[in-house]
Amino acid sequence: MDLKQIETELKEATDGLLMISETDAPFEFYQAENFKGETLDEETVLKLAAMPADYPFEELELGYFFRNMTHARPDAGEEGMQQAKRFQHLEKKLHELLQDVKVYRVGETQKLVLILGRTPNGEIAGLKTMVVET
Repeated sequence: MDLKQIETELKEATDGLLMISETDAPFEFYQAENFKGETLDEETVLKLAAMPADYPFEELELGYFFRNMTHARPDAGEEGMQQAKRFQHLEKKLHELLQDVKVYRVGETQKLVLILGRTPNGEIAGLKTMVVET
């Protein structure tokens, strides 16, 4: 599967879906150009985020990161159930399209979130969004 197909499928999965935090932010497709041979680690992610090496950084498993979005509360109603299903679909789609998907959060209060993995061609790609946590 080529990068364009991955981009199309991720855009379809995230169309109208917002990352829920103290501010709701859209998801955007992300491709790390010129990083094909790089190891996907803290140093590389901070370079991708254009942040210094000592900047706050956190690595999470995808399931843990989406844990509050993939399970609707009993009082969430039909809209909440549909949103939880969309996040479940997104999580599944990310695992289908990318290898070794992880979530990288960079920053303090306003955090850049990169959900990255490797394409079948070895490129780094995924999604980016923002969360605000005070």
